[in-house]
Amino acid sequence: MIELDIVFRSLINFKNSKGDLTISQKDLVKNFRSLQQIVPEAPEEKAYKSIYYFVLEYVKSCDTTETEVPSYDFVKNHFEMVDGSESVLSVLEKIRGQKPYVGQDYRNILKAYNEEQNVLKLERILGNSAKIASTGLEVGTGKNKVKLNGVLEAISYFARETKDLHKSITHVKTESQIVSEEDSEEVIAEYKKAEADPTEGMGIRTWLPEIDESTNGGLKNGELMMVMAYTGHCKTTFSMNMAYRALYGLWNTAYITLEMSFDEIRRHMYVLHSCNPRFVEKYPQYRDLVGNISYNNVLYGRLTPNEKKYWFEACRDFNKAVSEDSESYGKFYIWRPEKTITTVSDVEFKLRQYQQELQLIGRNLEFVVIDYISMLGADKEERTRDPNETTNNVIKSLKQLCLTFNNGKGVRILSPHQANRESYKDASKNEGLYNLTGMSNAHEAERSCDLVISSYKFDDSNDNNRLKICCLKNRRNTPFKPFDACINFETGFIYNYAHAVENSEMMVDISGVVG
Repeated sequence: MIELDIVFRSLINFKNSKGDLTISQKDLVKNFRSLQQIVPEAPEEKAYKSIYYFVLEYVKSCDTTETEVPSYDFVKNHFEMVDGSESVLSVLEKIRGQKPYVGQDYRNILKAYNEEQNVLKLERILGNSAKIASTGLEVGTGKNKVKLNGVLEAISYFARETKDLHKSITHVKTESQIVSEEDSEEVIAEYKKAEADPTEGMGIRTWLPEIDESTNGGLKNGELMMVMAYTGHCKTTFSMNMAYRALYGLWNTAYITLEMSFDEIRRHMYVLHSCNPRFVEKYPQYRDLVGNISYNNVLYGRLTPNEKKYWFEACRDFNKAVSEDSESYGKFYIWRPEKTITTVSDVEFKLRQYQQELQLIGRNLEFVVIDYISMLGADKEERTRDPNETTNNVIKSLKQLCLTFNNGKGVRILSPHQANRESYKDASKNEGLYNLTGMSNAHEAERSCDLVISSYKFDDSNDNNRLKICCLKNRRNTPFKPFDACINFETGFIYNYAHAVENSEMMVDISGVVG
């Protein structure tokens, strides 16, 4: 076992009998930065925690060009003046007698210590999960103390607790004093990586030129997008369309449905697939049926004999892609949780499972649709009575997931969001134009989301296939101007007025680039 005395010996400025430093200030500072990166949490032992936070505050108080760590005498004198610090002074003497380490040697010690602590944490989580499943267990403290019982709550507890453990293992960088050699080299390395790999800057497209051009090619890694609309105004339909475009563009996608059933989402995706203009050339005998297979006729088994033949061909196109082991499409996972309340922890746990499965074939999970955000709940001990506060916390957590997923590589997330009634009334009077007041119950979206759009469906009998798409927020680019899009309600396929459905150019994503 790696003792904390060994870890802390290389963080404090000790002098030898001649009065010389045993470790240079430069190496001491590097050691402290390594500790923050590799062991991101302060030790649980009270004495070591006190020393850790004292050193941390000392380093923070230094001039950015003259960062130092405190000397042993300075630390000792401080705690000698603090009542009840006898245990800290005793620990300092133990630390003093250890051997110091620097550089990679010290980093290896930190990694070994962190691994041992993570094993202990995992054993505790597994033990508690087993108790919850069998006899039940109280978790939390004070007002947040709750009794968990049963297998489903044990799984949720395991997902929630291992989330933080997973983050500590992946070492995603979230804090640094950036005027440093380490950070400057990291920024340069980021640029070189983007320059060497053109696909790094590619995004998932909507196939609606106004959106794709304003985002410089679609939704990028680490970005959170929301589509706001009132009930029945195609927010889920838009999400399914974008998910299908991702599938077609070789992006690996997870669709989490909290409202519709698994069968509904799967059926919708296959109907959208039957709209693919590529099939005009692939199945010329069915060219008139491409984009004309009605979802309801599929649902109720009312296709004509010729429509049925084409429908089966379109369905088997996915099967052929698998049997021929081709890279024709991305992977597409659909998950309909069985729990009454599904939390961000549950979602992250499921996404990690998909990521592990994809890693076996050298791929990553790249796009996630959560349908929809306001139906996600808080973890049991973090729930509040205010549903708006819960929604805002969920949005904040999802943005964090976008940035930290897959060891910091990130993921893109899209979620529909319900517009409030007052904003819908205003949009109805204003040619379908929304503004951000429609998200007054989810103000966190204004901060955390990278792209927010709205959809308004016109109900006039002469105009009932027209959608008005507006940009409410575009973090990195100029917002696009409101534009009209079309929807075929028989198929659910959304397209732009400026492009006929038969125009195959609008179907091109990155499939010709990524292989």
